[in-house]
Amino acid sequence: MLMIGPNISFLQAQEVDELALEVLLEDGQSFAPGWIITVPRYSSNLSYPVIVGPSGDVVYNASHPYLGFNWDHHPSGELAWFDQLEGHWQRLDSALNATGIISFSGAQADYHDLEIREDGTVLLMGSQNVELTIADSIPDAGSAERIVLDCLLQEQDAEGNVIWSWRASDHIPPNWCSHCPWQFPLLDAYHHNSFQTQENGDILLNLRNMDMVVMIDHDSGELLWKLGGPLSDFEFASPQDFFHQQHDAQMLSEDRILLFDNSTNGVLQVARGAEYELNLEAGTVTLVDSWPHPDGNNASSQGSIQRLDDGGTLIGWGTAESDALNGGLVSEFGPEGALRGTLYFPSNHFAYRARKVPEGELPLHMGCANIQACNYDPISVVSDMCVLQGDDCNDGDACTDEDKIQEDCSCQGITSQEVEEADQCLDPAALNFNPCPSSSTDDGSCLYQVPFRVDLTSGSAIPSSVGLLLGGSSELPLEEGGFGTWHGDLILGNGLWTYSFQADGESEGVTRSLDLTWPVSWDGSEIRACFDQALTACPGCSDPDDLAFSPFATDLSLCGAMGPSGCTYTTAFNFDPLAFFEDGTCVFEVSIPCLGDLNGDNIVGVNDILELLTFFGTICD
Repeated sequence: MLMIGPNISFLQAQEVDELALEVLLEDGQSFAPGWIITVPRYSSNLSYPVIVGPSGDVVYNASHPYLGFNWDHHPSGELAWFDQLEGHWQRLDSALNATGIISFSGAQADYHDLEIREDGTVLLMGSQNVELTIADSIPDAGSAERIVLDCLLQEQDAEGNVIWSWRASDHIPPNWCSHCPWQFPLLDAYHHNSFQTQENGDILLNLRNMDMVVMIDHDSGELLWKLGGPLSDFEFASPQDFFHQQHDAQMLSEDRILLFDNSTNGVLQVARGAEYELNLEAGTVTLVDSWPHPDGNNASSQGSIQRLDDGGTLIGWGTAESDALNGGLVSEFGPEGALRGTLYFPSNHFAYRARKVPEGELPLHMGCANIQACNYDPISVVSDMCVLQGDDCNDGDACTDEDKIQEDCSCQGITSQEVEEADQCLDPAALNFNPCPSSSTDDGSCLYQVPFRVDLTSGSAIPSSVGLLLGGSSELPLEEGGFGTWHGDLILGNGLWTYSFQADGESEGVTRSLDLTWPVSWDGSEIRACFDQALTACPGCSDPDDLAFSPFATDLSLCGAMGPSGCTYTTAFNFDPLAFFEDGTCVFEVSIPCLGDLNGDNIVGVNDILELLTFFGTICD
């Protein structure tokens, strides 16, 4: 495994600016693109918002007392978290500063969930103590009055005006509670912990203490269906499929629901992420996928789940501890269920929720947040691309290698001895240019790759061979280059070079020179010549619409004349070896086989018919 972060021992909570946590990526794995945000907490005044990048790097880790019990990214693109001291939500800017608050009107705001929508409206939870009569659930029918912590929902417009409200006790009897100590005077019968607005405006509501998820008709406030609990509208295939004291229910589609199953007091006793398929007509529910806790533990409270853009799944395990550190953890799984990696928190630190913010959507200022770095940015929140003393760098000097950031933040390296000992060629155009010479004097060792081309269209016929003679030395054969030219390359050193050409063994009557003495004035272009003439380009035709066109011509003197012309294709019947220019008269061999002989036996017979029937009806390209 790839381990990122400090070594972890069993830590006691302490007042520090950062939380010691460990991130483990499985072999060959990385997190999905985006940013994991979560807030491990030891207590309300010891909370640590954390951001982890796709490579497992912790890019933000700081103490924020009393803030962030629930930290989420909203459809509006904003980040918001709950302020436990003030009892309201804070909208956050790119520096994690509060830019506004969201409060529940007429009751206490509940920290479990918030929804800031794209149109500026918000959906939030509230709680309120109400006195109710619950005679059919309590042990002593003579004392039927109880205080119930009621579940309230409220929609507000962008200005904070209430535009819709809903009260659970008006639609759901508190005696549906599956986990209530009925003898107590105060009952948390609902314990609402998540909601989700559907495309048609209806609202999915999760009720932990009823083991139940309900769909609320937004227009009437009535329940469209109930999933889980003693009065479920759906029949589970097996008792092992039931969820207990669940969190963070979300509809993935009209018939798919995803939730975090705490499994407290359940059959399995193992926390898990769970995905179900609902058959609304048949009234059945099927567990289609699950992700059990890595160490087989259950979660007494908290927890979250999220389907990622790439089909993976992110799970925050709430209070389900890791065996290694006795703290909470967050796991990310791929689309096929393979574990990608895990965030481990120290002992007794747990996070209510974890969310993946998609790549490019994290609304925070990014830069280097390390004050020791050369590129420290005091307003950055997400630390990215810090440049530190000792980091590798490249100062652009080819004479140095192993460049490192120095104490003054400059980039310096060590001069390469291997380069110093090379030729002292100072010409950048040379093959053996030395960018790091030991002296400022060129030693005359430069080597150049020089291309030559000679034009023979002024001759009366195409020669069978053409060569280059350098200073009277042996011939360098040239290759045919088309349009009546031959070409080839030579590697030449510093000096004044003389050269000439010969065709079919006959030398031309012109001797040429190329000056490569230091400093070299040659610009690296092709050296061209006209055979037996003191010209760099022979007469030709630069008109591309003319049959005598040559890309090497600089005038129109041969346009229309064509010079020696004919068929220049060697595979043609009438190939003309003396032709310079193609005149379009080529005639090629046409093979006319025995048309009906499909099997190649030189007989058209029954076997050919059978061959045809084998492929009859085939559509050919």
